[in-house]
Amino acid sequence: MKHSGIKTKQGFTLVETVIAMGIITIMITAFLAAFGPAVQGIRKSMSAKEANRLATTLENELSVLRPDEAGTSGYDTAFEKAYDWIENSADLTPGNDTMVLIYQYRGDPTATPNSDGTLQPFTTGTTEDLPGQDYVIQSVVRRLGDTKVDDELQPKVVEGRVFYVRMTQLVFNTDGELEVSTLADNKIADPRNPGTAVEYENYPEAVVAFQAEFYVMKSSLVQYVRNGFEIDKRGKPVFTRNMAVRR
Repeated sequence: MKHSGIKTKQGFTLVETVIAMGIITIMITAFLAAFGPAVQGIRKSMSAKEANRLATTLENELSVLRPDEAGTSGYDTAFEKAYDWIENSADLTPGNDTMVLIYQYRGDPTATPNSDGTLQPFTTGTTEDLPGQDYVIQSVVRRLGDTKVDDELQPKVVEGRVFYVRMTQLVFNTDGELEVSTLADNKIADPRNPGTAVEYENYPEAVVAFQAEFYVMKSSLVQYVRNGFEIDKRGKPVFTRNMAVRR
């Protein structure tokens, strides 16, 4: 009997294919379980480092009274401004504009500066633009009500993450140690008599000590910052620092 000479090709059966897919799925699941938390940890570490660098920007902002803040905002001194910003930074009521944001954006070194001395945003950029030559990275602290936020938190303008900063006064406890104040509405009190709120004019000390907590916004674009920020889902702060402002 003659054979036709045709060879049958060996392939995978359906059962073998299903088993192989199952093994691959298990391997991918194990990989994600092992490296997923590591990736999240790296992101958190990077956010903390970025917030740490921007903490100096917050200290500087609370120590100066910018040209457009004197008189129009009712501030006579930088200390009065800092007092107000600390007290109202925790008020996240929808529609409230006292929320404090810290971020970086591309500034235009050739344009006339803003009235507060910061650079106007560099909005005509291309992929060939060079930092330090075509644009300058500007670090700023803004309240949500500042109209400049709308122009700076735009694609290809904002750089890196945007942080919401909650500031809470530090007061002395019965043991003489500093702790976070629990006074209602985040009001500032006499640090040695922390149970009673004190207005700026009657504050008895030369320094207000406070804790600054930095929270990462899920998006750096103004549409989210103004409309999509979920207060209850902001999670834990990525960075916390104790600071102080002087008269």
